[in-house]
Amino acid sequence: LNFGGTPAGIDARAVVDSGVLPIINTGIAHKQAGVGQIGAGITTAPMACFEGAVTALAGELR
Repeated sequence: LNFGGTPAGIDARAVVDSGVLPIINTGIAHKQAGVGQIGAGITTAPMACFEGAVTALAGELR
């Protein structure tokens, strides 16, 4: 993927309709090889990201 984001099949319409944001699992690797993972957590993207995607897709369909 050339360091691009990992493709994920998230239905933006379903997110906006349900109001439930998908969980994003995060992890941080140490800069030195062999040390391993130094951080982890979970987060969500803002609802505005999904609302904007739905609006943009609707504009393309018109």
